[in-house]
Amino acid sequence: MSSRAFFARAAVLAGLALAAAPADAANPVYPLASHVGLVAPGAMKPSERFRGFEDPATGASILILEVPAQAYPEVEKQMTAEALKKQGMTEEKRENVTLTVGKGLLIVGEQAVDAKKMRKWVFLATGAEVGALIAVQVPDEARGKYTDADVRTALMSMSVRPSVPIDEQMRLLPISLDNLSGMRPFRMLPNGTLFLTDGAKDPPDVAAAPLLIISVAPGGPQEPTDRANFARNLFTGLNDFKDLQIRSADMLRLDNQQTHEIQAEAKDVKTGVPMKLVQWVRFGNGAFIRFVGIARTDAWTQAFPQFRAVRDGVKPKG
Repeated sequence: MSSRAFFARAAVLAGLALAAAPADAANPVYPLASHVGLVAPGAMKPSERFRGFEDPATGASILILEVPAQAYPEVEKQMTAEALKKQGMTEEKRENVTLTVGKGLLIVGEQAVDAKKMRKWVFLATGAEVGALIAVQVPDEARGKYTDADVRTALMSMSVRPSVPIDEQMRLLPISLDNLSGMRPFRMLPNGTLFLTDGAKDPPDVAAAPLLIISVAPGGPQEPTDRANFARNLFTGLNDFKDLQIRSADMLRLDNQQTHEIQAEAKDVKTGVPMKLVQWVRFGNGAFIRFVGIARTDAWTQAFPQFRAVRDGVKPKG
């Protein structure tokens, strides 16, 4: 995403007012799955539906958008008074600040949101690995509760944690995993793709230990006749293998959902070790869930039942 897109997204999302959960007033609090946290001012609490904080009673909110630390100079160039004005914000002052985690640029001004006058802060900050674009807005009538000094203190308390616990990341998934069958989640990508293994250590490659990859995406063909081709196209896009040969393909009915299965054999592209693979693509409710199980041929007898048990324990939330 470009720096202009980062800035525009923060400016738009900062106009939203959403819901919350309890915060700790003494130490930096990290919104769900966020590397960036701070000591929120007043009655603001972590939101349950966006990355940041809010006070539902007043409509005051803090939106946190993580950005790569190396993007700081480019984003900073985009944060001109003219660019802010195009987003509806009138700048009053700006200052460069020093943080315990790095440096920052703080801009304060006014903005009308839905014909309502807001006090607005835009804060660009950077740490060693992760930076943040933080937008704070306070309705004019709540400025006595959230003064400029209070908001500035909160922003200066920004902290960055090096990693987010995997169980916290998994709470963002639209699915629940009711049966891990001895497998261990160890990585989740920003797009919501989850990796599980049955090894005690995180596998460095696909041949090191059995691996199950689960992803959820909107869309997918509605017509049953199109789903087989869709699933096959997904499968043939897999990397890290050579001599890939599909051994079977079938349409199953699992949990009252149409599920396409492919089983195949291949060799690890690095070592030539014989591998087996299975892909299940479960369709329904305007989305699809994809499972890809990978294991060495000599570990397949144990791994395949684990993959299947995890698959059968995956349920949509809500």
